[in-house]
Amino acid sequence: MTTLILGGGISGLIAAWQLQKRGEEVELWEAHENVGGWVQTLPWPDAEGRSGYVERGPQGVLTTPGSAVDRLFKELDLEVRSPGHGVRWVGKGGALIPVPVGPVALLFSRLLNFSAKVRMMMEPFIALRPPEPEENLSAFVARRLGRGVAEDLLPAMVAGILAAPAEMLSVDALPKLRQWESTGSLFKGIRRSGSSELVVPKGGMGMLPKRLAERIPGVRRGLRAEGLELLNSGQWRVWGGGEVREIDRVLLALPAFEAAALLGSIALQSAEALAAMPYTSVRLRHSRHAPLTPLKDSFGFLVHPPEGQGFLGALVPSWIDPESAPDGLMQLRVFLGGAFGMDPSLTESDGVQRALKSWIPELGEPLQVREESAERAIPRPEMGHRRRLETALGGLPKGIDWVSNARFGPGVRDVIEGVEEWVLKY
Repeated sequence: MTTLILGGGISGLIAAWQLQKRGEEVELWEAHENVGGWVQTLPWPDAEGRSGYVERGPQGVLTTPGSAVDRLFKELDLEVRSPGHGVRWVGKGGALIPVPVGPVALLFSRLLNFSAKVRMMMEPFIALRPPEPEENLSAFVARRLGRGVAEDLLPAMVAGILAAPAEMLSVDALPKLRQWESTGSLFKGIRRSGSSELVVPKGGMGMLPKRLAERIPGVRRGLRAEGLELLNSGQWRVWGGGEVREIDRVLLALPAFEAAALLGSIALQSAEALAAMPYTSVRLRHSRHAPLTPLKDSFGFLVHPPEGQGFLGALVPSWIDPESAPDGLMQLRVFLGGAFGMDPSLTESDGVQRALKSWIPELGEPLQVREESAERAIPRPEMGHRRRLETALGGLPKGIDWVSNARFGPGVRDVIEGVEEWVLKY
């Protein structure tokens, strides 16, 4: 049996890889010349032509020994590096407060008051509840860990991952939370899953889709599907870019809104449910500066909403992945906007620099600046996402399926794990 995969982002490439591993024939169409979707590493040399780069999407991926991510990287012979556990901060009350590593260290943090810490430590004794009715992310964390964690720690963390308010989102936006709770408590689930570390492939995250595409013979670039049709034979006819395929199975590895456009004439129920899944856009500002001692071993910081007024936080890519910046330069990556209201001053590069200096007064003027817009880059699983997903999948006709980070979770790790599990049932 042959599967035609539409979409060469991480979801489509990993699905093709997993299906190919079990001996199935696959062909993959990617509308653009570059595979990987938002997971791309883009060159950014300095003024002297020295090499460096920026990430279009995630800065790295979390993994544990023996995990799906670990296995995949070994199968692809990808060399990875880990920056270790650098300092992380939350910007709150006009100051950067260190984020403790682990629940025990959190007991001594200024991020939570004493009563919030006591309530958090009661989490293992909180009774489980059925998955229905669906909870919003803030309510889930308040139930498990207390309102202090939900109000003082969670908002910045969620803004940094999903660029949206925690109370707007379903708990399904972060699938790991429900998986951990199913063990009896979040603390127990975290212990069982093992200690995670951030890793980056040598050469940047874009090496992951590049290596996958090299190992999958059936990847076709610059080929966008324009329509689907069910034939009397039970096969599917797919066409686009002058190509036509009659195929046994079609896998839509596309954002929900693109999958909806293809399904509109053949699976209206699924198309409407997918079209109703919102996405979030963010603005990115990359800058290079003279090295700064406080950020020498720092992952970066996230700003507590709404204090940031659309300034969500900043990473230090030159610490996470030293090859991203030429020698002697420190590189920052600022995230702006998302589903939050944004201060008009942040639309200008000077305004972003002033915001950065309000948190890091020692920061010098940028030596290089690069700004980008990531339109509809992040799925936003708002309340009701579970029902939308069930409706979308339940309405798909035989021979069609859909995979995406909107289905499995926002991170590369979520997609790798989700696709691996999905293939076992496919």
